Amino acid sequence: MIDASQTKPVPTRYSPPAIGLHWLIAVLIFAGYALGLFMVALPVSAEKLRYFSFHKWIGVSVFLLALLRVLWRATHQPPALPEGARWEHAAAHFTHWALYGLMLAIPLSGWLHSSAAGYTTVYFGVLPLPDLLQKNLPLSEQLGAVHGWLNYALIALLLGHAGAAILHHVGRRDGVLARMLPLSGAKTWANLAMLLAIAAFSLIAVLFVSGESRDAASRPQQDAAQTQAVASASGEITAEFRQMNVPVTGTFTRFKPETLSFDADAPEAARAIIVVDAASFDIGDADYNAEVRKAEWFDTAKFPEARFESSAVRKLDATHFEATGELTIKGKALPVTVPFTVAQDGGATVYTGEAKVSRAAYGIGDDSWNDVLDDAVIVRFRISVAQP
Repeated sequence: MIDASQTKPVPTRYSPPAIGLHWLIAVLIFAGYALGLFMVALPVSAEKLRYFSFHKWIGVSVFLLALLRVLWRATHQPPALPEGARWEHAAAHFTHWALYGLMLAIPLSGWLHSSAAGYTTVYFGVLPLPDLLQKNLPLSEQLGAVHGWLNYALIALLLGHAGAAILHHVGRRDGVLARMLPLSGAKTWANLAMLLAIAAFSLIAVLFVSGESRDAASRPQQDAAQTQAVASASGEITAEFRQMNVPVTGTFTRFKPETLSFDADAPEAARAIIVVDAASFDIGDADYNAEVRKAEWFDTAKFPEARFESSAVRKLDATHFEATGELTIKGKALPVTVPFTVAQDGGATVYTGEAKVSRAAYGIGDDSWNDVLDDAVIVRFRISVAQP
């Protein structure tokens, strides 16, 4: 027989770790949600990229803290529910566990969305998280929609949760709200928490309405020409750079070799002139594709093409070579050295290589981007030319 005096009493308040996690997660959720609504309506800028990184960092933090909160809840008894109808108790249990589930599902959906969009999440710009999916832009759009709807569901539950707390505090005066406040029996704290909850949801409503209208008005339409296939040669030319220490790759979808002659036995006679349509740069996002065409970037209205022209080719071994020449971007020609390999693939000759170029040397991106983007850009190419 169990001695009643030895049974552990049901606590009347939440434990300090539970209280701390509750309010810390609440602040991060409100901050992340408000920032998300605000940043999506901004024009493309270095500031917007920073906000996206901050938003991701907040999401990862919420995910980790929510895991800790669920573990704590599973191993520590909470206070008993106040008196009420059976349906009220069932609703309270459902809301609590649904909130825990969404606090885990929302950051995870954002992580999946970012991975499918081709953007690695680097926590606080230091710790790269693994990409959970391969790049898949249609899937990324679907996951972005899921991420948004899960957030709407979370806000709806939080409204219900906060509303119930306010009802208990104002209507029933049963001290339920005080159990989750830092100081026991502090009426001032309870009133302050209630006012902060009302203010937070009012702010979110304002940001939501203004953000949706600005986003619809400011989002440019994607240029249909970006989807055109390469006509003169098969293959691809990409540019990889880092933003907030996150590796990002864009593809030039249109290029043509005006001249491309090569003989491995006489590399000194090789000749290459490759012309790239600067406006075809595709990073997988219509807003950023439009941004890189502007004057401070590629200035495609004035300089529609980038151009590489070789001046000499040196043989390194049987399959490895090195070309020197000039790379012209925005009308500025600078010397560049391009290591490359040559291989046969069926009836085609395949040229593969890369070169490192300085963004600042070509005047690509103004000073406002220097804290966000690295200067070094790796240009990679794989060009397949069919044998005549």
